[in-house]
Amino acid sequence: MDQNRRLVLFLAMSAVVLFGWNLLFPPPQPDPVPAGADSAMAVVAAPAAAAPAAAPRAAPALAAGTAPERMVTVRSPLYEYRFSTRGAALNAATLTRFESYVDRGGSVQLVPRSARDVLAHRVVVGADTLDFRNVTFTPSAERIDLREGDQPRQLRFVSSNPGPVRAEVTYTFRPDGYLVDVQGGFTGVPRGARLVTELGTGLAPHDSPDHGSAAELAFVGWDREKIRRTYIRKVQFPDTIAGPLVWAGIKDRYFLIALIEAGQGRFSRIEMEPAPDVKYAIGRDTLVTARARGRVVQPLPADGAFRMQAYLGPQEHGRLAAVGHELEEVNPYGYRWLRPVVRPIAAVVLWALKRMHDLGLTYGWVLILFGVIVRLATWPLNAKAMRAQMKNMAVQPQLQARVKEVQAKHRDDPARMNQEMMKVYSEMGVSPLSMMSGCVPLLIPMPVLITLFFVFQSAIEFRGTSFAWLPDLSLRDPLNILPIFLMVSMFGLQYVSTKLSGMEQNDQMRMMMYTMPIVMGFVFFVMPAGLNLYYASTNVASFPQQILIARERRRATEAQKAEEAAKKATARGPKNIPARRARRR
Repeated sequence: MDQNRRLVLFLAMSAVVLFGWNLLFPPPQPDPVPAGADSAMAVVAAPAAAAPAAAPRAAPALAAGTAPERMVTVRSPLYEYRFSTRGAALNAATLTRFESYVDRGGSVQLVPRSARDVLAHRVVVGADTLDFRNVTFTPSAERIDLREGDQPRQLRFVSSNPGPVRAEVTYTFRPDGYLVDVQGGFTGVPRGARLVTELGTGLAPHDSPDHGSAAELAFVGWDREKIRRTYIRKVQFPDTIAGPLVWAGIKDRYFLIALIEAGQGRFSRIEMEPAPDVKYAIGRDTLVTARARGRVVQPLPADGAFRMQAYLGPQEHGRLAAVGHELEEVNPYGYRWLRPVVRPIAAVVLWALKRMHDLGLTYGWVLILFGVIVRLATWPLNAKAMRAQMKNMAVQPQLQARVKEVQAKHRDDPARMNQEMMKVYSEMGVSPLSMMSGCVPLLIPMPVLITLFFVFQSAIEFRGTSFAWLPDLSLRDPLNILPIFLMVSMFGLQYVSTKLSGMEQNDQMRMMMYTMPIVMGFVFFVMPAGLNLYYASTNVASFPQQILIARERRRATEAQKAEEAAKKATARGPKNIPARRARRR
């Protein structure tokens, strides 16, 4: 492979790294904005679309409650849920362990102001609808406080409407989890009815725009084969996600409201329709978030009884997996074609990171330690790659001279030229493919690096986690210190490989030493700070090995030169014997 071809190959690889990254990992689209709990300044920004023409009409059998609305609070170390006596609906869901970026000093709120009827029910009978959303319910308690170690507690609501049609809903809460059992029943309802459960209009704004949560705000459902998803920003007219579905809900990048079937049959579908957009403020910025109303439909058994589960919390992989029904699929790592490779690595990476975090280390130190461990684990592979790299670099001057001779000698016979060039490669102990081995040490950690990209993109463990000057490991470095350090350290590794080993450099090698760190480094300007922190630690941990291999190569090169000099001296010796004898005479 001549110099021009290798130059073209290098430029092509650089272009792939620079531009291919955005193709593989596109950033969140700029048009959507973060979604979450509507703040007090929420105003309607766009008119709601017309309701579906085929929507069932309300049956006159149920009268709206006239009693004042009351709130029942359920509090645990993890959350504070607030239920209304109007419809027995979830009015607010505050996750006390997660800080809100919208309500500074407050906690994440899941339920937006535009949807105070989450988990409320309607019963559809033919063309009629029995709407329990405005019916007054009587609660079994005014407040429930759960402490760590407590047994599950129940909150029971019974409708107080007159007439033969009555409803009862019971919620069961656990102090150590976000999973709520929901069961109940309806009396006086004919056979063949359908139960409709409200999901709300999205999740309340709680993230920074840089988190890209708005791009992930969507209705989701799982049919045991694949996740079905419709982004809220794309709901411009009434639509459905067809079932049967094992679970259904609303999610953004980090949080989830989901209904899960509990052995009574799958959900038939998710119905969606557009709702008014909402404005909210973060600091001095006014943002707009899309809204769409969603509901889950399922058959109601003949006896009118129903049961399901509701998950109201963070998308923590361990908690989602513990729920069962493959709820962790709501937050898959990587694109579908990458998941067979990414998922096994992600499982190991998450397990290792959490175990180290459980030892009392902050996630910043966990990532640094993990980077060092990965480098030590790949030491033998790195050593082999570095030795091959330096061997190729050492023979470059002689190889280039031999290649030019072959090209000049067999310019008119391409077949013979290729044959002779392969012979040269064989004699020099290298191959055309091995000439690219200089990039191998940079590419060895790439599988873990790509996996960590997806982990940082979705793993809530890093959200809001600060370290040193970094306010949030899931966001970019605000001072760009890490990207610059990465470029410097990558250049340092290349410098050690060439200078300390005493090898000569051709133009291509010098260009790679200066250009490759810049090309790779600019990629990290748009990456999460935690990912940069991990890669920086692996670079620093690479220096001892790089120095050892470089010194080893220098000794080998010096020994080779000494051996060649000795051979030349030996070869000259016999030829000079007659001359010396003549001088003696």
